[in-house]
Amino acid sequence: MRRFNTTTGFPTPAAEKAHVLDLNELIIRNHASTYFFRASGDCPELGIGNNDILVVDRSLNPVEGDVAIVIKDNTLRLKEITSSDIASWVNENTKTTSTQEKSDLPQEWQEDFFGVVTWIIRKVKIKRIS
Repeated sequence: MRRFNTTTGFPTPAAEKAHVLDLNELIIRNHASTYFFRASGDCPELGIGNNDILVVDRSLNPVEGDVAIVIKDNTLRLKEITSSDIASWVNENTKTTSTQEKSDLPQEWQEDFFGVVTWIIRKVKIKRIS
């Protein structure tokens, strides 16, 4: 990735000490567990729009209020995490017992946590009028 600095306005004496912005360092905490997804459709309640790029870290434990990707019915879905979600995922071993099948459990327990959305990357202008 090429590094470059941009300035706006008038140069200052501190210009020599300009910070180099590396998007890899900024948005990826753990390279081995970071995934990029493109959103399909709008989810305004979570601040996510169609074609946004979601940066997802699988190494993070979800906390209440996080936006996460969950697997439900073999599809990836977005969800805002609640305290009851965390309790059901953390206590994974109590989801299914030898006498209880997963399909008998409440619908919200039939989700599997994939990862926490850490960044949303969005294109500002989609098309320009000439």
